[in-house]
Amino acid sequence: MAMGEERRRALEDRYILDFQRFAQTRARRNRLFANWAAKKLGRNDQEAYLEEVECAGNLEAGDSDVMRKISNDLRNAGQIVDEQELRAMMNDMMFEAAAQLEAETQAEDCS
Repeated sequence: MAMGEERRRALEDRYILDFQRFAQTRARRNRLFANWAAKKLGRNDQEAYLEEVECAGNLEAGDSDVMRKISNDLRNAGQIVDEQELRAMMNDMMFEAAAQLEAETQAEDCS
């Protein structure tokens, strides 16, 4: 019974770490995506725009709220918006965010 309990706790710990890592990666991705969009929009207040995107990102589960915010902002600014290209950009930025966090983790481990 003790072995089963240890295994359950190890799996719970792993799940929590995986969830935290995903949340960190998603937040970093949203920051990268917001910075990219702010540049396309010609906004000088990137931090303010990031806060707007973060607020939008907390409206509902998933990525559709962030996608909708940025897509609408680009469209309202007269930019041509291709939803598939935006989704591909968002996906690429997820990988970039994961790579950045991994590099930071490795750097911390080496110090």
